[in-house]
Amino acid sequence: MFGYLARTVVAHPWRVIALWVIAAAAVLVFTPSLGKYTTGNQQSFLPQSFESVQAQAVGTEYFPAQSGATGSLVVSRADGAPLSPTDQATATGLATTLQNAAIEGVLAVQATPQSLSPDGRVVAIQVAFAGQPGDDQVDAAVPVLRDDATAALQDTGLVSGLTGNAAIQVDTTAAYDHADRIITVATVILILALLGAIFRSAVVAVIPVLVIGVVLGVVSGLTALLAYLLDFQVSTTLQSILVVVLFGIGTDYIVFLLFRYRELVRSGVEPREALVTAVAVVGRVVASSALTVIGAFAALLLAKLESLSTLAPGLIVAVAVMLVTALTLVPALFALLGPRLFWPGGPGRDSAHSPFAAVGAFTARRPAVSAAAVGVVLIVLGLFATGYRSTYNTLGELPSDTSSQQAFDTLGRSFPAGALSPTQVYVVGPGPLDPGALTALGADLAQVPGVASVAPPKPGQDPAVALISVVLQDDPYGNAALDLVEGPLRAAAHGSVPGAQVYVGGQTSTYVDVRSQLHADTRSVFPVAAVIIFVILALLLTAILAPLNLLACVALTFAATLGAVVLLFLHVRGYSGIDFSIPIVLYLFVVAIGTDYNILIAARIHEEFRRGHDPRSAVRIAISNDAATVAAAGVILACTFASLMLTGLANLSELGFGVAVGILIAAFAMAPLLVPGLAALEGRPFWWPTRVAESAPQSETVSAGAPGPDRPRP
Repeated sequence: MFGYLARTVVAHPWRVIALWVIAAAAVLVFTPSLGKYTTGNQQSFLPQSFESVQAQAVGTEYFPAQSGATGSLVVSRADGAPLSPTDQATATGLATTLQNAAIEGVLAVQATPQSLSPDGRVVAIQVAFAGQPGDDQVDAAVPVLRDDATAALQDTGLVSGLTGNAAIQVDTTAAYDHADRIITVATVILILALLGAIFRSAVVAVIPVLVIGVVLGVVSGLTALLAYLLDFQVSTTLQSILVVVLFGIGTDYIVFLLFRYRELVRSGVEPREALVTAVAVVGRVVASSALTVIGAFAALLLAKLESLSTLAPGLIVAVAVMLVTALTLVPALFALLGPRLFWPGGPGRDSAHSPFAAVGAFTARRPAVSAAAVGVVLIVLGLFATGYRSTYNTLGELPSDTSSQQAFDTLGRSFPAGALSPTQVYVVGPGPLDPGALTALGADLAQVPGVASVAPPKPGQDPAVALISVVLQDDPYGNAALDLVEGPLRAAAHGSVPGAQVYVGGQTSTYVDVRSQLHADTRSVFPVAAVIIFVILALLLTAILAPLNLLACVALTFAATLGAVVLLFLHVRGYSGIDFSIPIVLYLFVVAIGTDYNILIAARIHEEFRRGHDPRSAVRIAISNDAATVAAAGVILACTFASLMLTGLANLSELGFGVAVGILIAAFAMAPLLVPGLAALEGRPFWWPTRVAESAPQSETVSAGAPGPDRPRP
């Protein structure tokens, strides 16, 4: 199949390019923008069965001003001094000024006697928006409110800052937009520099950037189209992840093809014939790698937490489109360019003393040493993974100079941290509620350790519904607050009013449910992804023990990678926790993308073994010829993901570092040392039930890539 495809593409490059141009133009012109289907509202990703979602439904119907997007407009002196009586009057008067301004999207701006902090340094004005965080109207109102407040306080010595879920959402979106630009620029520069250095060709450096840039637009359009047709929204992280995934694996696939193509040209094969052979041989490996990645990402569809499951369509589309691109558009461009592809340095010559030849010889001669050395290092790193601690503090993951973060810090110095986002307790009865029972419930909630204050019960327009607001002592996004709401607070609320349903809602309750569902999703996604990858590897390698070895190696790599993240961010940089989504996303990236390199090396060892080489000779030949490809691809992919660390966003920095470390482990330890070492140690059983060729093994020159009896020819 791949031989036929290769011959067709190389014979008709202009037709292939024309079809691509037409298809890409149609997608870019007629599909919607992905930004229209992006949200950072975690509650929108939860199933309807969760308590926080049910509480939100009650609040939206009966208490829209309290249950929608809210904010705290924090007013303080610019010099940090206590507010004078005049300052206090100015600050509270600001609420009236903004209320009278009738800002579109703002329901109410209110200051009460409780707005002044106990230390007299801060006035916290409560703002209610018309909608949920992330709604267009709410997002548009946030900057207007900020600008109007700043203008009203000019020349008063007072400053203001807006925080709360509405402002955090706006600042998060802005931070991710800024991050996307940084990632794109950094990735392009890295790829240009690395490919130019590796292949000594300006043309080779530019082609992947141009091709993948077009593919990124196509993938974004197709993902938005799927979101429109299937009626779902995606997380704010998707666009950033798509950039690094496409430039990462796209460059990988192109590098795999380039190395084999250049190898054949160097050996004297005519360029068009070399290209057909390269596409036919590498196409099988690239397709297997892509299917492995797609399979791992498809496991996300089982997640009930939609912030994870809605990542799957975009990532699957990205890998699928990149696979088609690598097998059609890229070879067509190579065919048109011919020898000019390697301008100005030319294809060069094989080095007489490749360092990977020495690595291959050592691993074949001392496989136990290679495998044991790598295994010990990975196990030591993996031990740090046992110290993993999660955080759900999305505000704390933003850069420290973010407006909503600064306002929260000012608020937290004078008010209980939980004042930023009170927990709402909704009581819904079959008939009018007993005021005495509501008062008793408030008293019970106030007795829960960790509760700072409880507001008097607020009846709704329907006498059968009431709201009690609870302010926690701790950061509402911290683990201590989550534990409090999940345990003692919900226990005190449930069943407290006879005959009524009591729902605990708010941002903290939402993250409690997110945490619960994430644990359940992890238990389902991990094993399913492993089974999918095992089946694909077994079909590719026609073996049973080999894929089991590869999966064990990948699992060890994941543990070591998570351990490295814990070591850097918790022990060295002193973070309070690592973003809650990192383990499952890191698992999928490291397992799926890192497996690319295992597949390339394992497939080459398998190929040489089938040709009649003994297991150790097959290992030596595979490392000598293909480890350089893996190393080059690994450096490019790791640097691409490392660009996420430039964004200033904690969760993207953690993800970028983790995936970069995982890829480097896969490229420089697992693929060239651990996997071949195990293959050499286990010998023929490693490849059972693969049959060995009856004839004597071919020369290593043929094995290295030149067309042999079993290789496709044009």
